[in-house]
Amino acid sequence: MGSLQTDRNGNARRSELRPFISIALPTFRRPDMLRRAIESVLGQDFSDWELVISDDEKPAGESWQVSSEYARRDPRIRVVENREGRGQVENTNNAMLSCRGHWIKLLHDDDWLAPGALRIFAGLAMAYPAVAFMTSTSHLVQDKGIRYRRGSDVYLYSSQECLADLYLAGKTRLLGIVPSTLLVNSKVIKAGCRMRNYESIRWGVDQLFFVDLACHGDMVAIDDGLVFYDMTDHACITADGSFAQIDRETIDLKRLIWSLLQNKEEFPDPETMVRALRVARLRGRIGRQPVSATIRDAVQILRPSVLRAANKAVRAWARAPGAITVVLSSGSIMI
Repeated sequence: MGSLQTDRNGNARRSELRPFISIALPTFRRPDMLRRAIESVLGQDFSDWELVISDDEKPAGESWQVSSEYARRDPRIRVVENREGRGQVENTNNAMLSCRGHWIKLLHDDDWLAPGALRIFAGLAMAYPAVAFMTSTSHLVQDKGIRYRRGSDVYLYSSQECLADLYLAGKTRLLGIVPSTLLVNSKVIKAGCRMRNYESIRWGVDQLFFVDLACHGDMVAIDDGLVFYDMTDHACITADGSFAQIDRETIDLKRLIWSLLQNKEEFPDPETMVRALRVARLRGRIGRQPVSATIRDAVQILRPSVLRAANKAVRAWARAPGAITVVLSSGSIMI
């Protein structure tokens, strides 16, 4: 990997040209949001990075012009065209495969990095170089304002612990894991782990990617907002799904994770797990789905198996592996 050195500002750098972190930024027709995302990278106090922008539009588009403008100013920025296809999956893969860094930080064009985010990610990557990926929580940007989410705990999950937590929608759900919160070990991408479609899954391709990452090794979870996740009313890359579609895709995902769990007897079966999740989501669906569907979901709580599954999920929300002994403060990290 090359020897690690530090400049006079305390920023880690390597004695070779390969950057420590590559930021993979897929974009499509959102020039103003793209500028915001790029500026958040330029404002970081960690400098050993490259930014790879994959544009899903032809070079004549406005986003390409914005990206090229920044690339002319800073040699660490490169712009690549997504020639393999259209859409989130192909564009994200194109961005990641074009990266040269030891670690790949995903960042969608409608999200942006919090100050000091790369320094914290880099510090943990240096301390835990063998993990498959890392994730953090995010500040939620909503139409009514920003919901800040701050903490100081950092957790190390084994591959099986991560899969179990994803299956139960536990701590990883509370963290609010999304692609823009991920830092991926480049070895995992080189080993063939990419975003993909699976059976009927279109809305849940992000969740599918998390499952695939967990199959490649351990995960570090950071309970601190390192990314601003834009949930405002704007066009999204991921297709919006109806509740019926979401439920169909959820059962496909649960069956996939179920097949990967080593100790299945510890967990509810996929069908029971999905019934329990429908009960948990009921409050947010009232008035937004047919009355018959609401009644169907509500009566599931009368099933003893569903009640047990719901209790197991609740316990998973509060449970996590032992915290790693670190201190996160003011954009720095101490191990």
